[in-house]
Amino acid sequence: MFKQIASLFCCVLLVMGAGCAKSQSDAPTVAEAPATYVGNAACGGCHEDIYTSYIETGMGRSVTRFDPATAPESFSGQPEVYNARFDYYYAPLLRGDTLYQREFRKDAAGNITHERIHAAEWVIGSGNATRSYLMNVQGHVTQMPLTWYVDKAQWDMSPAYEQQNFRFERPIGEECMTCHNGLPEFSPFSQNHYTDVPLGISCERCHGPGSEHVELRLAGLGPDDGAVDESIVNPAHLTRDLQLSVCQQCHLTGTTVLNAGEAMGSFQPGELLAAHRSVFVIEEQLADPESFGIASHAQRLARSACFEQSEMTCVTCHNPHEPVATLDEDYFNAACISCHTPAEDEQVAVCSRDDLADEAEAMTGNCVSCHLQKSGTSDIPHVTFTDHWIRRTLPPARAPESINRSLVQETPFELVRLESDDASNTGDAQLEQAIAYFNFYDTEHRHPGYLPIITQRVRSGLATGADHVEARLVMARALIEQDSLRAAQQVLDAALQVYPDHARLFFWLGEVKQMQQDYTGAIAAFSNAASLAPAFLQAKMKLGSAYSNAQQLDAAEQTLREVIADNPIHLPDAWNNLGFVYLQTQRLDEASEMFERATALDPDLATAWANAGTVHLMINAFDEAAGKFEQALRADPAYVPALGNLSLVYRQQGRIEEAKDTLRRLLTVQPGDRNALALLRELEAL
Repeated sequence: MFKQIASLFCCVLLVMGAGCAKSQSDAPTVAEAPATYVGNAACGGCHEDIYTSYIETGMGRSVTRFDPATAPESFSGQPEVYNARFDYYYAPLLRGDTLYQREFRKDAAGNITHERIHAAEWVIGSGNATRSYLMNVQGHVTQMPLTWYVDKAQWDMSPAYEQQNFRFERPIGEECMTCHNGLPEFSPFSQNHYTDVPLGISCERCHGPGSEHVELRLAGLGPDDGAVDESIVNPAHLTRDLQLSVCQQCHLTGTTVLNAGEAMGSFQPGELLAAHRSVFVIEEQLADPESFGIASHAQRLARSACFEQSEMTCVTCHNPHEPVATLDEDYFNAACISCHTPAEDEQVAVCSRDDLADEAEAMTGNCVSCHLQKSGTSDIPHVTFTDHWIRRTLPPARAPESINRSLVQETPFELVRLESDDASNTGDAQLEQAIAYFNFYDTEHRHPGYLPIITQRVRSGLATGADHVEARLVMARALIEQDSLRAAQQVLDAALQVYPDHARLFFWLGEVKQMQQDYTGAIAAFSNAASLAPAFLQAKMKLGSAYSNAQQLDAAEQTLREVIADNPIHLPDAWNNLGFVYLQTQRLDEASEMFERATALDPDLATAWANAGTVHLMINAFDEAAGKFEQALRADPAYVPALGNLSLVYRQQGRIEEAKDTLRRLLTVQPGDRNALALLRELEAL
């Protein structure tokens, strides 16, 4: 479709000179229909200069293909990146035109004991501060572990990987992709599945869907002279709040909550962002003079006297069509001076430097260096960024390496809405607060004190007659976290009466049923989830486990094979679960192969190592079995099945003291275990 539109431009432009003078009021009526997105190529035909400039900006280059000819990364002389907390080494590789990332482990002698190598499909990040990398497995998009940090010219772990190493499996959800890119085609309810991934933030993210505008221009139609073109959004003609909403759709750092019935792509320029979503932040951080996130431009600017005492917007200082690298050195100073030059009848100095001789000299300073802080950010390592809180006096700059980015507090944080809290006690607001608190608990600060806050807010909000499917869902999940399974099931059952087509409600109902060992109920719930959302692989994988638990092994095998065929890389548990099905049906060779595939993907998957040990134990291959159980315990020293089975293997090998020591370890983890106590007494009698 995009190529057809672009080619039409080439044909029509030859005859548009006379046609452009025709006004829309004189034209035949064009059938009204909702405008749709047409892509950047449709803009370039008429707006070639702006288009050519824009695609070189940070937004235009937000997602790209890796090009070794223009890539800033270095691949020689760079040390291996060691993630000590999780004992993984990483290194980038360049093979032909493709960037790969390698993960490996070494033993004490330096021998490689584990290795994975995967290709990058896309680069995410303009390269002004960082470049991270996305891999694609049949539409399932994940982040890779290494990021290139431009300021330091070095490779290191991707942001947040020091706290939790997601390895190659960190899912790129719809919110992340939508803010860092043009609008993608996301598979509903999936975790990270896309049928189309654009390249770069498109013109239409700021100007709205362009199909009507393009059709009118191709027909030679335009607005009357001097009239505003209403077929496309020009932010310059919007009110201040509407202009800011265009920028704030991505330039806010916090926990985003979509309003009931909204989706990530439903906001369009020309609307108020608050009509579609709310953003919550930690109250203490909102006014923190030092701490700011890399995308917190909007909330920091809002604290500035410049912002409060004028009608300035983001574009007062920034031309979104121009790459920053091409701007004159005094570009931003000129923006300051455009507002702060005294009128002829004013005698007040604009700049308060003590050594100024006159007003002219006041205009010669570097406003930006004195009033905008460049410092390390609270969320991204190795990056020095501009804090957009404009102040008369700045706090000391902080080096990126000096900032602790993990949230540690013994009590829950207070979250506040960035927008006006005038309606904070309404039912809708309470439901949105509950969603924000659970998402923050789930991803940032796992403190149990949030859970009663969440359930109380949802109950209060629903009691007013307000409703939000996500609020019902987080209430159920908060109850699951508190082991209130019966109450969680009641919440989910009630929610499904109202939202019978919501796949994630069925998924969590399946989880509750599985925990209650109601495998028939779990199968029904997971089946509904997988049917409603075929790309929701986690639901299908859980369905396979439920079939296995119900001893419906043929169905379990078929389901797990489908999961693996769809994504053989990111779900090592699926390989392990399929191996367990084979183990139960005595297909030991096939089971061993599955466990080997699982541990190759995740060498810390203790269940897969223990299952592999069980295969060898069943055929009396005790040395091999001991090795597998020992591997399981290296991955998880407290894994009870591995401890119990290893003690049996040691006994068979005549390693009685080791068997007893292993049983004692088991009893420290699981005191009172009858089987362990009985075997220990037997061994002590020997």
